[in-house]
Amino acid sequence: MKTFWPMVVFSFLMVAESHGRGFGVREDLVQVANGQGVAAPSFHGALFGQNPAGLVQNQRLKVQGGVASIDDSTTNLKASGAVLAGNGVLGAGVGYSQFDSGAYASGTGAVHWGAAGTLQSLSTTLGISGRSVSGVSSYDFGLFFDFIPRTRIAALAKDVGHGLHLVGAGLQFMVDSMVDLVIDADYETRLKQGVVKPGFTLHTDRVQFTAAYGFRYVGTSDQFVYSRMTAGIGIRIADSILLQYQYRSLPQHLVGLTLRLN
Repeated sequence: MKTFWPMVVFSFLMVAESHGRGFGVREDLVQVANGQGVAAPSFHGALFGQNPAGLVQNQRLKVQGGVASIDDSTTNLKASGAVLAGNGVLGAGVGYSQFDSGAYASGTGAVHWGAAGTLQSLSTTLGISGRSVSGVSSYDFGLFFDFIPRTRIAALAKDVGHGLHLVGAGLQFMVDSMVDLVIDADYETRLKQGVVKPGFTLHTDRVQFTAAYGFRYVGTSDQFVYSRMTAGIGIRIADSILLQYQYRSLPQHLVGLTLRLN
């Protein structure tokens, strides 16, 4: 049973490669997430706790790595790495991170996997991701509904099988070819907290910029639970080189580099 999910993931990788490149928004225009990552996850963040349906946004084989600081220093950096692939209809990835290691315990890491696929006749995408931390596994499920022109409706359920840690919903609207608006809402069931986070995305042929601000509607305002401001920028340096920077008001700084291999 332990080898089942890795086999599923790599099967998705092979299918995605065999079908060539796919459809939808170019993957280099979704380098950084918007809102809470429910309706507008990034192509790699969908593997690391954002809506796993976003893995379908992967359109090429690539490797992605990142480092993060949970404060304004560099004394306790965390690291991540992933292999991702897709064709815009199917997408999948496997990775490793120290980003979600409980209370930022030094040396604790997580193994991640995920896959997503689109039912084109229903304009619906389903995604699943999982992680294993110290031998304990948890799973996330996500959905995209794209049947309304220029509009995406999304849903997310986290830690299914462990008491349903978080539920979320989101809406993304494409104003024009350069501007997207997003509003996500989620509810954390254990801490009894809820946040609504509206945001916007600006993108050109080479640059994507996102910014969002969260409003608590129930629960605590502890900064380590409730990150108000988030922002990010993704830059296509060359066709095969993508650079990402993301900020959360914990403060947390994340820098990522993606190399596309085909």
